[in-house]
Amino acid sequence: MRQIGCDGSTEYPQAVIAVTMTTLLIILLALNVGAVFLATTLYRRAKRAEKKRRVEAPNSQYKSQYVLDLESKERWESLDLARVHEVNREEVERVLLKLKATSVRTLSRQERAFLDRMVEAERRVKRSERRQRGGGSPSPAPS
Repeated sequence: MRQIGCDGSTEYPQAVIAVTMTTLLIILLALNVGAVFLATTLYRRAKRAEKKRRVEAPNSQYKSQYVLDLESKERWESLDLARVHEVNREEVERVLLKLKATSVRTLSRQERAFLDRMVEAERRVKRSERRQRGGGSPSPAPS
């Protein structure tokens, strides 16, 4: 849309120049927003990469909650119900049924503590029986 002037020069009308400048400003604004977004994203990634990761050693003492739950479940299910007193046996059976039907996480704190007490009581009984039979832990040798 060039216009030829009376002196033979060609120039653009003011409306075309204004549209071209507006378009150029919009493009520059979009590029600027894109550059800010890219810089922010790269900055966040770099910060995240700088964070010190906690990596446990293979023989670490740390155990995840899932592993602890599995160990608890195995310990509780290994209870010898024949050795549990009949007063507690019904409650132990009820809690173990609940445990088998759902998961360890559904047990209340009191139910977990109850099962732990039953396991500990069974261990104490087994230890005392071993001592009575003479199979207890050996006493330390005198120096």
